[in-house]
Amino acid sequence: MRVVVCGSYGDLNRFLQVLDHERCVHGESNVFPSDQHLKDSDTCIEAHHGGKGETSETIKLRSELMDRYFEHIDGADLVVFVNEKNGQEHYGVGTMIELGYAFARRKEVLFTKEPTNANITSLLLLTGRRLE
Repeated sequence: MRVVVCGSYGDLNRFLQVLDHERCVHGESNVFPSDQHLKDSDTCIEAHHGGKGETSETIKLRSELMDRYFEHIDGADLVVFVNEKNGQEHYGVGTMIELGYAFARRKEVLFTKEPTNANITSLLLLTGRRLE
């Protein structure tokens, strides 16, 4: 099974916990992002979450990194969304883009926190997922 883990790097520790869990369950080679992708993302993470600010270089790099995510979502059997930050339900802009893409590609999605956001739950209804 090929798995992609998406979510805000704003709570990087939680993201890495979920990534490690998915790697243990499915095997490291079957789970994206790789350690190399995370290393390639460092500049963007620092610019966006570290307060250094975006530059034309980080925007170009972010575009390349997002394209890699789209390629991996295309080939994924499951897309796991870390939809939390500091224990609260959270969807950053990048996560929302990835989520919309995964839904448009009709991918199986899983959330680390049960969605309560009305926009997200309405999308879940499109997949036939029952909401309790």
